[in-house]
Formats: sequence, structure tokens, C-alpha cells
Amino acid sequence: MSIKISAGMLLHRKARFGFTVLGIGALFLLSASQIGLLVGWCNTISAVASHAGVDVWVMAEQTPAWDYGTAIPRNRIYQVRNIPGVAWAEGMYVGWSMWQRPDGRRVSVAVVGLDKGSVGGPWDMQEGEVDDVHLPDSVIVDELFLGTLGMTGVGEEAELYGAKAVVRGISRGVRTFTASPFVFTSMKTASKYDKAYQRDETTYVLVRCLPDADPGRVCHAIRARVPSVEALTTGQLIRRSISYWMVETGMGLTVILTAVLGALVCAVVTSQTLYTITQDQLANYATLLAVGFARRQMLGCVIVQGLVLSGLGVLIGSLAYVGLSLSSARTPVPLETTPAVFAGLVFASVGSCLLGCLLSVKAIFRIDPVSLFRA
Repeated sequence: MSIKISAGMLLHRKARFGFTVLGIGALFLLSASQIGLLVGWCNTISAVASHAGVDVWVMAEQTPAWDYGTAIPRNRIYQVRNIPGVAWAEGMYVGWSMWQRPDGRRVSVAVVGLDKGSVGGPWDMQEGEVDDVHLPDSVIVDELFLGTLGMTGVGEEAELYGAKAVVRGISRGVRTFTASPFVFTSMKTASKYDKAYQRDETTYVLVRCLPDADPGRVCHAIRARVPSVEALTTGQLIRRSISYWMVETGMGLTVILTAVLGALVCAVVTSQTLYTITQDQLANYATLLAVGFARRQMLGCVIVQGLVLSGLGVLIGSLAYVGLSLSSARTPVPLETTPAVFAGLVFASVGSCLLGCLLSVKAIFRIDPVSLFRA
């Protein structure tokens, strides 16, 4: 009976009901898009580190993020290899250079130099092989940034600080957070593309631990026995990088604030709509109380209305978000999420709508059934 009454009140004015659902759906889409953008940024920031498949990263002390490593002596690789629990160790160069397109235009790029094992290279190749970076003057660029770099395919040439760079492979899905496309090459070639480094220097030492070794203990051993370096597990490096870009730079806080505002506006719209519906139906509520309905049943009607409005709105917003997410999958700025994050967003949106119902409940508890007969 409560469900029938609730549905009748909502559909009493179908246009208002429809616009309210669409409004809640649009607000949920706004919140979901902002959170999806935040998750996509976090995945972009951590992509290279998370796909490298290593356990420990050794770097210069106080390195703020993966993108901003500084030079350490290359002999740190050999020192790390002698640490108990280390299965193998390789170097990785991360620096910056200027890519000169065939038309003369210059583009800032992030250069990633791979050691002999090509650890930390692209994880999905469209053309070529990752090991092609070890060919003379060879680079791998991503399909997303071919136009930015002025390239159209494998075999084309450009220049990095006057040194020739031949595109030997094209990766897929290697995005960048800094707007400077990644250019993968070998460590030997990378020193030609960035004059800030010497041939006997590297940026990181990548470590794979023995199966029975604890990465945390290996980090502690490296810090104790290798001078002037910092050792972090992959998870710690990812969290530090995300914290730097999302918190210290303030970029993530803006996105979170927008998502929270979307949820708050969603709650306000729902509460105001339910309040209006309640005010329009006060005479009906008074009649129901007069014939024996309890006030808790009236409260149930309002809650059902809130669930219907928020549920339909979230459903419409979710469908729209899926469409946006799929359309952005092949762009430099994707909308991504996880089941846990999306479930939390749905819970927060529905919860905020139900919280907004409390505003309309006050009117129900102030109803005097006698007023019906006085009228």
C-alpha cells in the first residue's frame, strides 16, 4: 500500500517527476565523471611504475615523484645486485628533452631509457617490439601522440636535441599526465637526447626480489648498505607520485571538490522535490492519518520516493557515464573507475538523496489530521 501511495504521489505530476530524475542523473554523471577523471589521472601517473613488474625502486633521496627523478651513479646497479634478497637489478633513465618534428616545431617530451632487459618499457605494442629500442637511434612512441609528434608511422625520423631519432615501434595506451609524451629508447641512446645526464649515470635501479624475500626488508637493506639513495617498494613509489601530483600540486583537490559539490547539489534537488511533493499532498497525508495510517508509514512513503528518484537518477547517470568512459578509452584523458569506487559513489549519491528526505519529513510530522475536518 505504501509503495502504491508513493508511486501515485510521484506520478501525480509526470513532468516534474521526469525532470527531477534527469536532474539527479545529470548530477550523478557530473560526480562520477570527476571521480572517473581522478581515477584515470592516478592510473596514468602510476602506469609505467605499475607495469614494470619489479618489486623495489632505488633512486636519489627525496625524489618527489616518478617523473622527477634525478641522476645517481650507474654503479649503484652493481651495488644493489649484491644485496641479500635481490634476484636481479637493472637501470632506467627518466629525463626530459625537446622533440623536433619534421616541420620544425618543437615538443617537450619525457625520455625513458631502458636497460638491456627492456624492463619498464611499453606493455602493449601496436607495431614493433619493445627490444627495438636497442637498435641505433631508435625510439618507441605511443599512438595517442603521433599527431603531436608529427609522426604517422614506423620508420619516420625526427630529432632530439639535434640527435637523430627513428621511430621503430608504436605503443598503445601509454598516456602522460604532464602533457609531454613518453619517448622510449635505450639507456645508451638516452644520454644523447638529454645532455643533463652522463653515460655513467642513471635515474632508477629496478629490483626484482627473490621469491622468499620481503621487498620491505630488501628496501631497508639497500638503504643501509648503498650510500645516498632511497629505496621504495613499487606501491610506495606509486603512492608518493600520486600524492605529489594530486595533493601537493592541488590538482586532485579541485576534482574532488567538484565531485562533492555535485553530490551535495543532488541531495538538495532531491530534498526540495520531495518537500514540494509533500506540500502538495498534505491533504492526502492528513486523510491517511485520519483513517489509521501511522506516521512511520508516512515516513516509509517518503523514503520510497527518495529511493525511486535517486535510483532512477543514478541508473540514468550510470548509463551515460559508461558511454563517456568507453568513448574516452582511446584518448589521452580517460574516465576510469573500479568496482569499489563506483559502488562507493552510488552509495554516497543515494545516501545523500535519502538524507535530503529528512527536510520533507518535518512537514509530515507536523500534520494535524483534525485540520482536514476543519477545512
